[in-house]
Amino acid sequence: MPYSLQKEDLKKLRKAFLIPEFINAEMLIATYATDAYAVREALPGPLLPAKAPLATVFVARYPETNFGCVYNEGALLLHCRYKEENGLYCLSMQVDDDMALIGGRERFGYPKKMAESIALERTGNRVVGSVRRKGAEILRMECELEGELSQDISDETLVRTRDWNGVECYRQIIFLFKFFQNPGGRWFDYLPRLVREPVLFRNTGPLLQGRGEIKVASSAFDPLGDIPVRQAGNIVYGKWHNTMLPGKVVRRLWNPFGFVRHAFSKVDLTAEMTEAIAGNAKRAKEIWKAAGKF
Repeated sequence: MPYSLQKEDLKKLRKAFLIPEFINAEMLIATYATDAYAVREALPGPLLPAKAPLATVFVARYPETNFGCVYNEGALLLHCRYKEENGLYCLSMQVDDDMALIGGRERFGYPKKMAESIALERTGNRVVGSVRRKGAEILRMECELEGELSQDISDETLVRTRDWNGVECYRQIIFLFKFFQNPGGRWFDYLPRLVREPVLFRNTGPLLQGRGEIKVASSAFDPLGDIPVRQAGNIVYGKWHNTMLPGKVVRRLWNPFGFVRHAFSKVDLTAEMTEAIAGNAKRAKEIWKAAGKF
């Protein structure tokens, strides 16, 4: 594909509607009770905490997609609500493919980062999922499968429905904030936008449940440990056919000052870097003013 598309290519793209599909996605998923104060601190307004302080983590392998990308993924999401609708706020997500990172961040606002290792391995009844980034294991799920799921997995965020073909599935709403720093480096390019994105999940075989351990850990770059595991529930393992439906901007933050403290979670800003920047503030301000001459 050339850097400059021809008219025929543009015509084809104008007629195309890319709805991301994930075929036979292998996923290890768990929801756990966490600290209510931690959820309130991590959740940007206008999102509100769910009735109970819950977080969901998963590790997934995507062996086939309809957008030419095969990759692995891990994530931590907080249960929340916006107005009268329940959903999940994606707090942290790691991938091991740059195409997946760019598409998710630039289109929807997913806070994706590149990981050095994302593994999902099953040996008999034992399943282990892990995410490793910048030398630290920040997420680990260990599960001993006990058999097929004995109850419906639908809850306040995972709703039973049918897709356009009449196939039974689950619908989940993901809330995201889409924003970019402006070229000057001092503010946003535009007002941050709250994005609502529905995702459909269709299990392609039996869902298996089990018990095990969930570990979320903090590093200098990824503070997943800020959302501690207080009580782990069932861990679910299975294969799915997932569809990411088109997202929609449902709100613009007209007063973004309250959001600023949440705006650095998708970049690797460490405490040491913050100290260094603050310590050099006077000289940096002088250069900033002088830069206008260039």
